[in-house]
Amino acid sequence: MADLDKGREHLQEVRAAIEKFFEHDKAKYLPFDERNVASAVYAVNTKFGHVTVFFRAYEDKLILRMVIPLNVGEQERQKVGEFILRANYGLRVGGFDFDFDDGEISYRIALYCGEKDFNPPTYEQIDFAVIIGLMMIEKYGDALVKVMFGLVEPEDAVEAAEKDD
Repeated sequence: MADLDKGREHLQEVRAAIEKFFEHDKAKYLPFDERNVASAVYAVNTKFGHVTVFFRAYEDKLILRMVIPLNVGEQERQKVGEFILRANYGLRVGGFDFDFDDGEISYRIALYCGEKDFNPPTYEQIDFAVIIGLMMIEKYGDALVKVMFGLVEPEDAVEAAEKDD
Protein backbone atom coordinates (compact mmCIF):
# COMPACT_ATOMS: atom_id res chain seq x y z
CA MET A 1 0.00 0.00 0.00
CA ALA A 2 2.85 2.40 0.79
CA ASP A 3 4.31 1.89 -2.71
CA LEU A 4 0.95 2.74 -4.28
CA ASP A 5 0.70 5.94 -2.22
CA LYS A 6 4.28 6.84 -3.07
CA GLY A 7 3.55 6.27 -6.77
CA ARG A 8 0.51 8.55 -6.64
CA GLU A 9 2.55 11.18 -4.79
CA HIS A 10 5.32 11.00 -7.42
CA LEU A 11 2.76 11.27 -10.23
CA GLN A 12 1.31 14.40 -8.60
CA GLU A 13 4.82 15.89 -8.28
CA VAL A 14 5.50 15.32 -11.99
CA ARG A 15 2.16 16.94 -12.85
CA ALA A 16 2.91 19.88 -10.55
CA ALA A 17 6.31 20.38 -12.20
CA ILE A 18 4.66 20.62 -15.61
CA GLU A 19 2.03 23.03 -14.34
CA LYS A 20 4.78 25.23 -12.82
CA PHE A 21 6.55 25.13 -16.20
CA PHE A 22 3.40 26.38 -17.94
CA GLU A 23 2.88 29.10 -15.31
CA HIS A 24 6.50 30.26 -15.53
CA ASP A 25 6.29 30.50 -19.34
CA LYS A 26 2.77 31.98 -19.23
CA ALA A 27 1.80 29.29 -21.72
CA LYS A 28 -1.73 28.65 -22.90
CA TYR A 29 -2.35 24.96 -22.34
CA LEU A 30 -5.01 22.33 -21.89
CA PRO A 31 -4.92 20.94 -18.34
CA PHE A 32 -4.31 17.33 -17.45
CA ASP A 33 -6.93 14.82 -18.52
CA GLU A 34 -7.78 11.44 -16.97
CA ARG A 35 -4.73 9.89 -18.70
CA ASN A 36 -2.38 12.43 -17.05
CA VAL A 37 -1.79 14.28 -20.32
CA ALA A 38 -1.61 18.06 -20.70
CA SER A 39 -0.91 19.82 -23.99
CA ALA A 40 0.15 23.13 -25.51
CA VAL A 41 0.64 24.38 -29.06
CA TYR A 42 4.02 25.82 -30.01
CA ALA A 43 4.96 27.75 -33.13
CA VAL A 44 7.79 26.34 -35.27
CA ASN A 45 9.62 27.89 -38.18
CA THR A 46 8.50 25.33 -40.78
CA LYS A 47 6.00 25.11 -43.63
CA PHE A 48 3.44 23.60 -41.21
CA GLY A 49 3.92 26.38 -38.63
CA HIS A 50 3.11 24.68 -35.32
CA VAL A 51 3.16 21.46 -33.32
CA THR A 52 1.09 20.23 -30.39
CA VAL A 53 3.20 19.13 -27.44
CA PHE A 54 1.67 16.46 -25.21
CA PHE A 55 3.15 16.22 -21.71
CA ARG A 56 2.37 12.80 -20.19
CA ALA A 57 3.10 12.38 -16.49
CA TYR A 58 4.01 9.00 -14.99
CA GLU A 59 5.11 7.93 -11.52
CA ASP A 60 8.75 7.80 -12.59
CA LYS A 61 9.03 9.87 -15.77
CA LEU A 62 7.71 12.58 -18.04
CA ILE A 63 7.29 11.95 -21.75
CA LEU A 64 6.89 14.78 -24.24
CA ARG A 65 5.43 14.04 -27.68
CA MET A 66 5.47 16.82 -30.25
CA VAL A 67 2.93 15.95 -32.93
CA ILE A 68 3.35 17.42 -36.40
CA PRO A 69 -0.02 18.54 -37.84
CA LEU A 70 0.34 16.55 -41.05
CA ASN A 71 -0.45 12.94 -41.82
CA VAL A 72 1.46 11.05 -44.47
CA GLY A 73 -0.56 9.45 -47.25
CA GLU A 74 -0.22 5.70 -47.72
CA GLN A 75 1.71 6.01 -50.98
CA GLU A 76 4.51 8.04 -49.32
CA ARG A 77 4.82 6.18 -46.00
CA GLN A 78 7.75 3.99 -47.05
CA LYS A 79 9.82 7.01 -48.10
CA VAL A 80 8.86 8.99 -45.00
CA GLY A 81 9.75 5.97 -42.85
CA GLU A 82 13.18 5.91 -44.48
CA PHE A 83 13.52 9.65 -43.90
CA ILE A 84 12.64 9.22 -40.20
CA LEU A 85 15.18 6.43 -39.73
CA ARG A 86 17.91 8.43 -41.45
CA ALA A 87 17.07 11.55 -39.42
CA ASN A 88 17.08 9.60 -36.13
CA TYR A 89 20.54 8.15 -36.73
CA GLY A 90 22.92 9.99 -34.45
CA LEU A 91 20.33 12.05 -32.56
CA ARG A 92 21.46 12.31 -28.95
CA VAL A 93 18.26 13.48 -27.26
CA GLY A 94 14.88 12.17 -28.32
CA GLY A 95 13.85 10.92 -31.71
CA PHE A 96 11.14 10.96 -34.35
CA ASP A 97 8.29 8.44 -34.20
CA PHE A 98 6.22 7.43 -37.20
CA ASP A 99 2.95 5.51 -37.22
CA PHE A 100 2.84 3.51 -40.44
CA ASP A 101 -0.86 2.76 -39.88
CA ASP A 102 -2.18 6.33 -39.90
CA GLY A 103 0.80 8.44 -41.05
CA GLU A 104 1.23 10.42 -37.81
CA ILE A 105 4.70 11.87 -37.13
CA SER A 106 5.95 13.09 -33.77
CA TYR A 107 9.14 13.82 -31.88
CA ARG A 108 9.51 12.14 -28.46
CA ILE A 109 11.68 12.96 -25.46
CA ALA A 110 11.58 11.19 -22.08
CA LEU A 111 12.79 12.55 -18.76
CA TYR A 112 13.39 9.84 -16.17
CA CYS A 113 12.74 10.91 -12.57
CA GLY A 114 13.84 7.73 -10.78
CA GLU A 115 11.98 5.29 -8.61
CA LYS A 116 13.88 4.98 -5.33
CA ASP A 117 15.71 8.30 -5.65
CA PHE A 118 12.77 10.14 -7.20
CA ASN A 119 13.24 13.77 -8.25
CA PRO A 120 10.50 15.52 -10.24
CA PRO A 121 11.70 17.22 -13.42
CA THR A 122 12.97 20.76 -12.96
CA TYR A 123 11.90 23.77 -15.00
CA GLU A 124 15.28 23.66 -16.75
CA GLN A 125 14.90 19.98 -17.70
CA ILE A 126 11.41 20.47 -19.10
CA ASP A 127 12.44 23.64 -20.92
CA PHE A 128 15.48 21.87 -22.41
CA ALA A 129 13.30 18.98 -23.63
CA VAL A 130 10.80 21.36 -25.24
CA ILE A 131 13.52 23.45 -26.89
CA ILE A 132 15.44 20.44 -28.22
CA GLY A 133 12.28 18.88 -29.64
CA LEU A 134 11.21 22.11 -31.33
CA MET A 135 14.71 22.62 -32.71
CA MET A 136 14.76 19.13 -34.23
CA ILE A 137 11.34 19.65 -35.78
CA GLU A 138 12.52 22.95 -37.25
CA LYS A 139 15.74 21.35 -38.49
CA TYR A 140 14.05 18.44 -40.28
CA GLY A 141 10.48 19.71 -40.80
CA ASP A 142 10.69 21.29 -44.24
CA ALA A 143 12.79 18.40 -45.56
CA LEU A 144 10.12 16.03 -44.26
CA VAL A 145 7.41 17.96 -46.12
CA LYS A 146 9.41 17.70 -49.35
CA VAL A 147 9.63 13.92 -48.92
CA MET A 148 5.91 13.72 -48.12
CA PHE A 149 5.06 15.42 -51.39
CA GLY A 150 7.54 13.38 -53.43
CA LEU A 151 9.75 16.38 -54.23
CA VAL A 152 13.01 14.85 -52.96
CA GLU A 153 14.38 11.46 -51.97
CA PRO A 154 14.77 10.70 -48.23
CA GLU A 155 18.57 10.45 -48.28
CA ASP A 156 18.92 13.78 -50.08
CA ALA A 157 16.41 15.45 -47.77
CA VAL A 158 18.24 14.38 -44.60
CA GLU A 159 21.57 15.36 -46.10
CA ALA A 160 20.21 18.84 -46.90
CA ALA A 161 18.73 19.22 -43.38
CA GLU A 162 22.07 18.26 -41.80
CA LYS A 163 24.32 20.25 -44.12
CA ASP A 164 25.24 22.81 -41.42
CA ASP A 165 26.09 20.23 -38.72
